[in-house]
Amino acid sequence: MPKKFKKGAAKRKQRAGSKVAKKRVAQTAGRKSRRPNAKVVGRPVRKKTRKPRPAVEEMPETPTFRETAQGKPYTKRQKTASELGVETRSHPDGLRLPIVAIVGRPNVGKSSLFNRLAGSRIAIEDPRPGTTRDRVTSVVKLKPDGGEQRVVELFDTAGIGVVDEERVQEHVYEQIDNAVSAADVVIFVVDVREGVVTLDEQAADMLRRTGRKVVIAANKADDPRHDKLGSVFYEFGLGEPLTVSAKGIRKIKDLAGAVCELLPPKTKAELLEPPELLLAIVGRRNVGKSTLVNALAHDERVIASELEGTTRDSVDVRFKYENKTFIAIDTAGVRKRSTLQHSVEFFSQSRSFRAVRRASVVVLMLDAREPITKVDTQLVDLAIEESKPIIVAVNKWDLVKGHKTSDFSEYLQKKLHAIEFAPVVFMSASNKENVFELLEIARELHTQAGFRMGTGELNRLVSAAFDKHHPQPRKNRLGKIFYATQVETYPPKIVVFVNDPDLFPENWRKYLRHQLQEHSDFNEIPIRLKFKARTKVEL
Repeated sequence: MPKKFKKGAAKRKQRAGSKVAKKRVAQTAGRKSRRPNAKVVGRPVRKKTRKPRPAVEEMPETPTFRETAQGKPYTKRQKTASELGVETRSHPDGLRLPIVAIVGRPNVGKSSLFNRLAGSRIAIEDPRPGTTRDRVTSVVKLKPDGGEQRVVELFDTAGIGVVDEERVQEHVYEQIDNAVSAADVVIFVVDVREGVVTLDEQAADMLRRTGRKVVIAANKADDPRHDKLGSVFYEFGLGEPLTVSAKGIRKIKDLAGAVCELLPPKTKAELLEPPELLLAIVGRRNVGKSTLVNALAHDERVIASELEGTTRDSVDVRFKYENKTFIAIDTAGVRKRSTLQHSVEFFSQSRSFRAVRRASVVVLMLDAREPITKVDTQLVDLAIEESKPIIVAVNKWDLVKGHKTSDFSEYLQKKLHAIEFAPVVFMSASNKENVFELLEIARELHTQAGFRMGTGELNRLVSAAFDKHHPQPRKNRLGKIFYATQVETYPPKIVVFVNDPDLFPENWRKYLRHQLQEHSDFNEIPIRLKFKARTKVEL
């Protein structure tokens, strides 16, 4: 070790009482005091003697009250959404993004047109009827030729008239009705090659009754010769049909211009305030992901059903909390790849993995009544690989009888030891218990991920960890650390300059990462470590 890293016991004692150390202790105590459920939500406590794994599959018949980790009754009253400042879509000040909904019968190209207007492959495109079920949303900038740019919230809806699963038919129709009733402008998509069919007439009757402003998009007009076929849709009485081609990128700007002409006047909401964070909610099927998203948004934005596999697309839901904008990403339930039945399920799962990569904070949802599976550990590995802050949300805790949170925390620590630093929330999404407490913890983790540690303090922590435990010599050489510095945030990335990176094995790097998490402000988020050989500069 260099001389600057060799410190005596007196120096360490002096540093322990320094202003920086006292400030870090005060900040940690402040975060814990702000957590309303600090005894239940927090970092798992290490114990010397571990109890055997609780049999979570077998629940006693006698009901018991919820208890904290210390065995005390849990009596905290949960605040309502209005008390917590959650704003609904119908806010009295009227400042919201204009809403444009895309409707039509199945297989007319609604999802293709949605992706074309959004500029990204967000919705799943598949010829199988009933692929889309939820209201897939995206904030889109519409720029017509020679006109003013508008920012709208674009909805993609399920096909009217045909549903692939009878048990979700009522939910699908409810999502279509909600999208149309909330929309300022409706894009009615039809197939110009097939002409008018019965389902188109039924959809047109529904739109006439709603009184919404409608733009008829006669899709699949890939060739100019198809334009004359669009005149047959005048009989709907919904205005002049506009022939477009989502696949061939024909007249997309003309469609955007027609929509912008019908939009309400521009407001400050279109300044498009960036969200504070993106919250990806992932997990196995039927653990309550969609229910949690609806509770956060204070609206039935996605279908929440007991039927497994209801959600297919990754749905971005924007909502406000304490005058800040957030995005909750509802994802499809993940399961083993060998059990995927068709291409729609494959693309649904791929979008779930992509949601983890683009999220600020990941929420791994578990069913308190079900054991941890390999799928859960795969999601944890993906979050660790992407260095994403992660929260373990144990849902449906109100249905568990006769078990304490401390017992289940030990079980989680044993099964998900790779994220023992992650906070654990015991919640009930259907009853809205600890829903917004989870959001508060997500904000704290996002703040930790953006913290930048001073080089002096960082080197003191690295020096103390090296003095406590040296890596074993390799090839008759001992590893030496020269200095360390933080080079990135979101997530924090620390570069350690050494004499030879090969002298620091993976187990010692994990040890150093654990020491940094334990003694710094990164105690609940993953850290990226890179060991780099110091190069000599010849003058």
